[in-house]
Amino acid sequence: MSSLQIHSNDPSEGVVVVIVTYGDRRELLLQVLDALPGQGVDRVVVVDNGARWSVKEDLSADYGDFLDVVEMSANTGSAKGFATGIQRALNLGSGYIWLLDDDNRPRGDTLPLLREAYAAAAVNTPRDRLAVVAFRAQFNGDLAMGVATHRINPPVNSFHGFHVRDIPYKLWRRTPWGSPHVCGTLPATVRLDATPYSGLLFNRDLIEAIGLPNEDFVLYEDDIEFTHRITQKDGKILLLTNTQLDDIESSWWNVGSRFRNSFVGLLKGEGDFRAFYGMRNRTYFDSACLKRSAWIFWVNRTVYMIVLFVFATILHRKKRFGILRQAVKDGLSGRLGMHKRHPL
Repeated sequence: MSSLQIHSNDPSEGVVVVIVTYGDRRELLLQVLDALPGQGVDRVVVVDNGARWSVKEDLSADYGDFLDVVEMSANTGSAKGFATGIQRALNLGSGYIWLLDDDNRPRGDTLPLLREAYAAAAVNTPRDRLAVVAFRAQFNGDLAMGVATHRINPPVNSFHGFHVRDIPYKLWRRTPWGSPHVCGTLPATVRLDATPYSGLLFNRDLIEAIGLPNEDFVLYEDDIEFTHRITQKDGKILLLTNTQLDDIESSWWNVGSRFRNSFVGLLKGEGDFRAFYGMRNRTYFDSACLKRSAWIFWVNRTVYMIVLFVFATILHRKKRFGILRQAVKDGLSGRLGMHKRHPL
């Protein structure tokens, strides 16, 4: 792999990929790295976020100058990891940054299609307010199953995506008549209010406008808060359904493949620290960014927590429920940062 070459002669048009890895995820990362040369990538920044293997030593021999490894002293969380990686990409000088998780394997011409769509959208939208993102079947499952695009973004005043006005629809979709089915034709683009890091492509000008990810989130929802800043500035995030990223590994609380709903995922998903940071940070985001009516938000939060308690009782997961309840309190109070009881 050391023969890989830089693809772009003009640094302002080059693409640097940013990937954060941790733990023992070597085999996942290698699958992603091996899929990148054919995409037209100039360089890859890999953030070693407390990995349990010799990332720099092992990868440098095979990938040479194509790869730039940033070593962190320990697992600092996704927020600091991606903030560090993005800053390093900016320092390398390329004009575009493409974010991937260490288990996001692009297919075929994913990046060329993203760049083509970005160029078309940039005709009417300034580069400091524009991002495009690749389609992921696991994460964008509702869209693939024919759920209306207006239901893809969480509604105002919702709590963890839950809103009481959606209860009739949620009940209907669980009947044989209302159950979503595979949609024959997806819209070419879907506008999102926010999105995960995975597959996100943007110009360096965007970071000058919205800043880096907020490191106080530590882990989970930092990507949602980061990308939400784009649309808060009247920008656009476009999901492109003709592109594809394969999630090699399922999410820890993935609904469908592992758990029948998000409540069960939160209560039974592996790792108390994952549940805590996910619940705390989403609560903070919903309260700070989506709340317009304190009363409606309170109703949605109260109903959500009652349902969560019922599931916790049925599943004998009262301890996990207590962790989640404390996480909600911290999120509402704006107490972010690393929690001493939940190290990574």
